[in-house]
Order: sequence, then C-alpha cells, then structure tokens
Amino acid sequence: MHIVLLGNESDPQIAHIAAAIKSAGHTPYITNTQYFGIHWRICYDPDYHDGYLTFSDHYGVPKNRLALSSIDAAYWHQYLPPINTKNQVPQHSTWLEQEFASALMPWFTYESIQWINNIRAVRAHQSKPVQLKEACELGAKIPFTYIGNSTEMAYQFCNNIPQVIYKPVRGGKTAKLLTQNDNQHTQVHGLLHEHPITLQAYISGTNIRSYVLGNDVINVQIDTDLMDFRDDRRATPVLTLVPRSIKELAIKICRSFGMAWCAIDWRRESTGNYYFLEANPCPHYLMVEHTTGVDITGRLLKLMGITHSKVR
Repeated sequence: MHIVLLGNESDPQIAHIAAAIKSAGHTPYITNTQYFGIHWRICYDPDYHDGYLTFSDHYGVPKNRLALSSIDAAYWHQYLPPINTKNQVPQHSTWLEQEFASALMPWFTYESIQWINNIRAVRAHQSKPVQLKEACELGAKIPFTYIGNSTEMAYQFCNNIPQVIYKPVRGGKTAKLLTQNDNQHTQVHGLLHEHPITLQAYISGTNIRSYVLGNDVINVQIDTDLMDFRDDRRATPVLTLVPRSIKELAIKICRSFGMAWCAIDWRRESTGNYYFLEANPCPHYLMVEHTTGVDITGRLLKLMGITHSKVR
C-alpha cells in the first residue's frame, strides 16, 4: 500500500505514524506542503483523471513519482502555505498561495483515496460557527455564544453573561477570560477593532476530550487551573468514563461532520451536563497515547485499511 502523510517530516506525530506504517510492511510518503514547488510537485490530466506527485531525488521518499490512482490512503495532519522563495509583495504572495492550493485540489479530492480526514472535514472545522449550530441540531448542549464584530451586540452579550471567554472564530489561539471590571467594554472594543471574535459563556467544570475513531471512543480528562488546558504544559490526560449517551453523540457528531476520526472537546459541569466546544479533524494525540497506553496509532492505521496488531 502507498500511504501519504500530509505534514512536516520533523513533526513527532508524523514520524511516529510513518514508522508504524513501515513496521506494518507498507510505504509512507511524507509531503510537507511548505516545500510544495521546491522538493515535490504535482501534475494532473483531467482527460484521464490521473496524475503524479513527483519528488526530488534527495527528498527521502521510496521513489520519485507516485500516481494519484496508486495512493491507497492519506493522513491529513497539517497544511502550511508553501514557502515564499521569491520575496513577492504580500498581495502577489497571497495569490500564489491560492494558486498552489488550487493545484493540489485534484489530489485532495481524488475519489479512490481514503483520506483521514478529507478536505471537506478540514474546512468544516475552519467554520466553527457552523460546527456549533450542527452539533446543537444533533442534540449537543453548546455554551451561549456570540460571533462577529458588531460592538453593540457584543456589549449586550457581555452584559447578560456573568463570565465570558473570547477566542478566534476560526481557531489557532487559545481561549482567554474577559476581565470583569469597568474596562470590559474597552477590552471588547479593542478586540473587535482588529478582527471578528467568538465570545462564549464560561462553563465551569472539567475538560473532557473524546477521540472518535470509527465506532471506538477514547475519553480522557485533562485537569488544569488555567483557562485553556493547551496553555498548561503540565496538564496530563487520564482515561475517564463518559455516559453512553455522550459516546453515541460523539460518534454521531464525527460522522455528521464528514470525519473518519476526530477529537471532540467538551466541558463537563459538576451537574453532569456536557457542553460541546469543537470537533478537530486533525488533532494531536501522541502524548495521550504515550500517557494512557491506548493504541490510537493502530486505530488510525485500521481506518487507512492497514492491519495493526497493537489495536486493543
């Protein structure tokens, strides 16, 4: 089997999965999109609906040319814009990034490739407002939420909610707590002056993350004193139990979002209520695997069609 891994070759998670694929007797090809157009390229013929990924001699892959039709599965971990080697002005650089991304679409949407996950699922994650709406329609509780850059409505939201957090609309940064004083409107105005934001009611409780892989759901609790556990390097995940209804809801959300696997973040109140925060189609998991001993890698390989003896 030919398996392509989309990510940085120096990323520990990519290196780990590549090693697991090799140990299972198959061939991994790591494609770092930062080097698209430098170390590897693409060609595509729409008449034949096929093409090739071509690699430079020193790129470290088994062979220099890989037909799209010969790729069995692909793992999407991270897409980064290609490196700007020509020092173009920002406007032209943005245009080039769009050109590179469009050139990759025949590969990203090639029907016979089993993507874990595909570009539609990745784009769905980039539209978190839609995720919240759809999760709510599936039966999940969600925090009271404001999304936008209208200052008047943002002020009204903050006036009606005792504690408010703010975070990006698309993602990429951790959640922060708004100050609770007379300067709150000034803080909100400063945030909205730069870009739209997400405001949410702060849910006091416990961080729960559910890794959904097909019909398997692995749940961990991540305790921290910080607002967002991603800011706490000492936060350690431990296995935990969730109600059957939450497990079934997690599987339903994953499938409804078009994902083969994902990590769902919840906040569990002391009353037992679970609040959906987001579903990530390309999460980091290696520390969870190492800490808990649960074989997430094997389950990922199984989704790609690879038999892996460690799954349990």
